[in-house]
Amino acid sequence: MNKLVSIVLPVYNGEKYLQSSIDSVLNQTYSNLELIIMDDSSSDHTKDIALANVERDKRVSYYCNEHNLKLPNNLNRGFYLSKGDYLTWTSHDNLYKSEALEKMVNAIESSGCQFAFASCRVINEAGDEIEYMMVHQNSPKLIVGHDTVGACFLYTRALYETIGDYDDKCILVEDFDYWQRALSRFKAVPIEEILYYYRWHDGALTSTMNRSTFNFNLEKMLLKNRQLFGRLDIEQKFTYYHALSLCRSPYDNPYLKKDKLYSALYFILYRIPRKINRIIMERQ
Repeated sequence: MNKLVSIVLPVYNGEKYLQSSIDSVLNQTYSNLELIIMDDSSSDHTKDIALANVERDKRVSYYCNEHNLKLPNNLNRGFYLSKGDYLTWTSHDNLYKSEALEKMVNAIESSGCQFAFASCRVINEAGDEIEYMMVHQNSPKLIVGHDTVGACFLYTRALYETIGDYDDKCILVEDFDYWQRALSRFKAVPIEEILYYYRWHDGALTSTMNRSTFNFNLEKMLLKNRQLFGRLDIEQKFTYYHALSLCRSPYDNPYLKKDKLYSALYFILYRIPRKINRIIMERQ
């Protein structure tokens, strides 16, 4: 029998896109799943939409927090309630492709890894394509400084029980922090195929976040987790110090010298050889 997949769906005042997000979960080709809707004390019609889906599909459950917990703690409560062998979470304004869960489960089981993640297509409010968030075989290695996992992922309960909860001190970077903690200990399989639609709109968390708070928390998180990765190669050092340098202004930036050094080394040792190889391959 197929293993159970638990999908946690945190939502706060998400009535506009919520039903589409729910439908994208319930219409998966991998049908042995539970959808746990975690309402973070919404004041719109989120509850009505969620309960209508509970009535029509026994795989759906709904919980409403008495007080707003914010995303990390809302996720933690959802995963505490989950029963699945595989775990993931999605957002109320994003969408899965119908075969997303099936392909991620197959990737984990065929590779022996504990974590899978896939490329995403970025769409706007109307659903039109804007850009892409592509992953590649080098993505797990670069997690030291860049959120290469993105929004489409699946991991095992064994990983969850080892890594633990999302850190409520890492507001706005709670997912990136989790991926760093996870991928520093467990092998991951990247899926280059696009399996998810990430919606960019005026009300999205990423478009309304306070940039200074994000930069402060990102810097703190990157410094905190650096010890998890041991010795870094030049490509990883470039990724790490470039990310840190973007957290500070150029006028008060202790990371700028190392960013410039490893940017130059990265260009010489990685970018130029890769470009040459592409040219050679194209001419063959």
